[in-house]
Order: sequence, then C-alpha cells, then structure tokens
Amino acid sequence: MSTLLINFSKKASVIFCLNIRILPMLFSFSIMRLFSKILAVCLFLCLNEISAQTKIDIKIDSLWNVYNQTKDPLRKSTTLYNVGREYMSVNIDSAIRILKQVDTEALQLRNDSLQAKSLIGLGLAFSRKSKLDSAKVYYDKAETIVAKSTDTDLKTSLYNNRGIMFFYKSEYDKAREEFERVLAIAKEINNLDDISRSYNNIALCDSYSGNYESALAMHIESAKIAESRKDNLNLARSYNNIGLLYRDLDDYDKSEEYLLKSLKLKEEEGATTDIIGGYLNLGGTLRKIGVTNKDTLKLLEARGYYEKALKKSKEANYGYGENISYPNLALIETAIGNFDKGILYGKIALKNSIDKKDIGNEIVSRVNLGDAYRNNKQYELATEHLMKGYELAVKREDLIVQKEASLMISLLNSDQYNYKTALEYYKTYHDLTDSISSTDVKNKVNELETKYETEKKEKQILIQRAELAEQDLVIQKRNYQLFGTVGTTVIIGIIGLLFYNQQKLKNRQLQKENELKDALLKIETQNKLQEQRLRISRDLHDNIGAQLTFIISSIDNLKYAFKIEDNKLTKKLDSLSDFASGTIYELRDTIWAMNKNQISFEDLQARISNYIDKADIASNNINFHFDVDGSIDESHVLSSIKGMNVYRIIQEAIHNSIKYADASNISVTIKKVASNYVINIKDDGKGFDKATVKLGNGLKNMEKRASEIGGNLDIVSGENKGTEIILNV
Repeated sequence: MSTLLINFSKKASVIFCLNIRILPMLFSFSIMRLFSKILAVCLFLCLNEISAQTKIDIKIDSLWNVYNQTKDPLRKSTTLYNVGREYMSVNIDSAIRILKQVDTEALQLRNDSLQAKSLIGLGLAFSRKSKLDSAKVYYDKAETIVAKSTDTDLKTSLYNNRGIMFFYKSEYDKAREEFERVLAIAKEINNLDDISRSYNNIALCDSYSGNYESALAMHIESAKIAESRKDNLNLARSYNNIGLLYRDLDDYDKSEEYLLKSLKLKEEEGATTDIIGGYLNLGGTLRKIGVTNKDTLKLLEARGYYEKALKKSKEANYGYGENISYPNLALIETAIGNFDKGILYGKIALKNSIDKKDIGNEIVSRVNLGDAYRNNKQYELATEHLMKGYELAVKREDLIVQKEASLMISLLNSDQYNYKTALEYYKTYHDLTDSISSTDVKNKVNELETKYETEKKEKQILIQRAELAEQDLVIQKRNYQLFGTVGTTVIIGIIGLLFYNQQKLKNRQLQKENELKDALLKIETQNKLQEQRLRISRDLHDNIGAQLTFIISSIDNLKYAFKIEDNKLTKKLDSLSDFASGTIYELRDTIWAMNKNQISFEDLQARISNYIDKADIASNNINFHFDVDGSIDESHVLSSIKGMNVYRIIQEAIHNSIKYADASNISVTIKKVASNYVINIKDDGKGFDKATVKLGNGLKNMEKRASEIGGNLDIVSGENKGTEIILNV
C-alpha cells in the first residue's frame, strides 16, 4: 500500500495521507515445506506523553470547542470544515457527513472558496471508500469554481486529489499530469510542503511504470524536505514508499528496514489510515521474506499485521483497508497450507472488489483465489480465476501482477501435466522478471540510496558534534559548582546511592533474563512437539499417500492394459480403486488435524463447507443446506481430537444419507444451546425402523466417536420419515 500525499489547502496545519496501493507479491507454494521454530521476538514498549488520546483526537476536540463557542456564521462553517478534514484520518463516514453540511452552509453563505474546499474534501472521502464515480462528480463540481479562481491553494488541492482518483483507476499517466501541475505551482511560490508531496506522488507513478531509479530519486528528495522541516508524517510516507520500491526490486531486508521506520513514525503521529497502510505493507514484505527463506515465523508475523489492519479498518469504517486485508489474509493462509481458509478469504476479497467496482483489487483477488484453488487441486476453478486475473492485468498493463500471474498459470499447467503451456507461461514470467528487476536498475537504485544515507549520516555527525560540545560546556560549569558547594560526605552518599541503584538494576536484569530463559524453554519444547507432528504428517503424505496413489494407478493400468472383460473382476478392481481413493481422502483429513494443536470453529466450519460443496458436485439429485447460528463465536477453539471427531461424525452422516437414504434434501445445522454445540444432520429419505434394523459399523463408529469426546448422539428415524442425527457436544 503506497502512500499518496493529499492537501486540502496550504493553510492547513495537518497533512492528510491516503493509502491507495496494494500489490500483493504472489509466490509459488508448490514446493514449500514449513519449518516451525517460533521464538519470542516481538516486544514493543510504547511510551507517549499522550496516553488516552492521539494528537488527532486532541485536535478534533479543540476544534469542536472553537465551533461551539463561535457565533459568526462564516467562521463557524470554516471551523466545521476543519473538523471534517481532521476526521478524514480517523472516520471517513463522519468526515462525509460533516463536509456535506459545510457544502450546504457555504452555498447559503455564497462563499465559493469554502464550497470548493468542501467539494474537494468530499471527492477525496469517496475516493477512499472506492466510490470513484461519486468522487468524480464532486471534483467536477469543484472544477467549475476553481477555474474562475486565482487561489493557488484551491488549484493545488484539486489537482492533487484528482490525481489520486486517477491513481485509484490505475491511469498513471493522467495521475502524473495532475501531480506535475501541483509541482509547477509549488515551485513557483516555493511551497516546500507541496514540493515534497508532489515528488512522492510522481515517484509512485514512476514506480508503477517500472522507472525505479527516477522514483527513488524523487522519494529521497521528498524525505530530505520532510527531515529539514521535522515533518514526521511526511517523512514516514517517504520511508514507506522507499520500502515498497525495494520490495518491488526483491530487496526484502531494506524493504523491511524502511517500512519499520515508517510504521514507528506513523504510530507516533496517530493517523489511522497511515497506520493501516503500514501494517499491510510490512505484512507484505514479511510474507515475501517468509516464503523466500521458508521461515514460518515471518509468515505468522505477516498474518498478525494483516489481522491488525483488518481490525483497525473495521473500527475506522475504512472500506478500502478491509478490501486489501482479505486478499492478503488469503495469501497467508494458502502459504501455511490452510487452503480451505485461504479460499474462504479469497471469496470474500473477490466479492468486495466486484461490489465496489475496484478492478485493481479484483485482479489481485482473482489471482490469489486461483492459486488457492490450485493448491487445493480444484483445477477448473483455478484456471478460471487465474486466466481472468492475467487477462485483466495485461489489459491494464500491470507488469508486476502479469509476472506473478504467469508464474501461477505455469505451475497450474505443470500440475496437470500440460508441460508445453507451462513452459510458455514460465518464459513470460522470466522475461517480465528481467525487465522489472534487472541488475543495472538495482545497482543504480542502491547507489542513490547509499548517497542519501551518507549525506544524512554526515549531517547527523555534525549535529552530534555540536551537541557534544555544548554538553561539555554545561558539564564543566556544573562540575565547578558541584566541587565548590558539595563536601566529601555528600559525594560519598551519592556514590553509595549510585552503587545501590546499579545493584538493584542488575537484580532486575537477572530476573528478566531468567523469565526470558523460561519462556524460550517453553517455546523450544512446543517447537519440538510441532516439528515431530509435522514430520509424521509429512511421512504419511509422502510415503503412504504415494503408495496408495501407485496402487490406484496400477489398478487403472491393469484394466486398460489387459482389456479385462470379466464384469466381476472389473467391479472388484473398481472397488479397490475407490477404496484406495477414499483412504487417500481420509489420510488428508488426518494430516490436516495432525498439523494443528487446536482447531478453531472457523477452521472446522470451512472444512465442513468444503466437504458439502464436493458432495453437492458429486450428487446431482440432492440439494444440500448448511446453516451456522450467527451467535457462535468463530474464534472458539477445540482440541484437534475433538474437532476431528466432530468432522468425522458429520462426514459419516452425510455419506450414509447419500448412499442409503435415497434423499432429495440433506441439511446440516449448527447452533449453540447453553454451553453446548448442537449439530443436526437431517435428510428426507426413506429412513429405517431402529427396532428391526441392525445398526451398521458406520452408525456404531459415530456413537463411539461421540462418546470419546464426551458428547451424546441421538438417531431419530422411521420408515418413509427420513433420518435425523443429533450430536450434542
């Protein structure tokens, strides 16, 4: 998520930011094996002078006080506009409501300048909500006023924010033209804020066009201006964009370095949308590091940042942040092997992007969802989404998404043994990679960054020398005063106090070190257990799974190679093949449970939903219904044994209904009664009389599983009355 800088007016004391770019860097998961060695590495201590409120909250409160105490209509409306402008960083819906009121009041007051400002602000707000058609309407209204005005503040505000709208549409040439108009005005009147802002925005357009050397040069110039003016928020945005540029060049260490510096400054300033962008961008880089180095810890850290971004976006009603969080969460879940959950998030991301007509996010969502389907062996759906995403990326000339989509399509065709097509798309991927990340481009970018860092360090050294010289003078004066007024007794007392404090500090440090060692020991033990579970699951998958697959292949070869005409033998071979296939499916479910210490209700729900989808596809004459009570806490966790047994009971019940009941409808409902979960599997089939029919192994196994997890299983059935299985656990 790159940062575009927006100005409502040069008179404004606070600069707003809009996080508009999310370009998840896709990657290959087909040969990835996860190694669990999780260490406690994240400890953040946040010490602020302001604890209860951010700087923006305090400013909003102050403006409301001025508004309530003001009686002059024009000044009152102007103050209300400033309130709406500040809300843009914390709650967009509140900003829209306030700015619409300002627009109405400005029209009544016949104040063109204030009305233009409110219209530009509304255009910006709707851009942030991804409602670009509405944003264009407000910018067009503002244009009719600004065209008659000589106010450079209004002109730069309109051009800059309209450029952002074009950026949302991926019309980078038009966006660059608008930002260059702002830069020309800013240079003419020597407005450093707008010059810095324009450099940043033009650089973003250049980076999307592949001109990384020019982009970095402009970001550095913007950072210099921000440093000279001690403008931490603009400096944070420059660091953010430099970090993203290095990520595009696959230099992930430098990307992480700059993004961490950026996030720290953003959190100090308290700008919500900037912080959300920081979480998403840092998550993207950590994900790339995790995949490249096969580092599970980095992948889990990335997921943590994405979850923070999603939570904060929902709190701030920041729709664009939500839209971007879901495809990234889909990527992470796919990366760590949770394909069902990855598909679930991917569907949410795609639906949101289509509903909001966000083509850029739709492209990324389709490619990510397609790759999740590929890993889940659902090749038809994978082909549909990957090809659609690739075609849209080509149409919009988005080279980076084209590159990663072509790699995914190559892997998809390779999985299906279409090696010719796989090779064609891999060549496309290779050519795009060379054009984006050539050694020459990287060397030039690194040279510019080195010059910038060297220049900054030289300035810091000069400042430190001056500060040291000043401190020496102060210390010298204090020493003279101390020696003249304090006797030997006082000095001994001070030394004793210092020694006591030092010893106390050492004791605290020893205590903390012991606590840390205990924590690391616990984590080490957990890691060893997890590694053992993963090793067993890999052995099951690689050895038994491969042997079963070989058996199926051998049976098929026997049938076709020897042209067996004996129907009984053919049926027997088919039965063996079906049994081996079923065993593989059961083995995958067992591996899924073994890879987890705990299974969340959300994981279980996704697994059940996926099984019902497959059953629905296989059974054309049966309608399936799956309903979960909305009051159930999706974050609630079950042990892996309990979760697996619940899943097996539901699976067996559905299997029996399909095989024996001759049903037209099968429904699965889950609800919560008191502290228990009640799971109901019901069909409208022919049923059976429990008094006369002997229960088979399937029903007995279900009762045994329910008993093992401390649950109750009731079977209600009658001839021509269907069958209902109720699990209370």
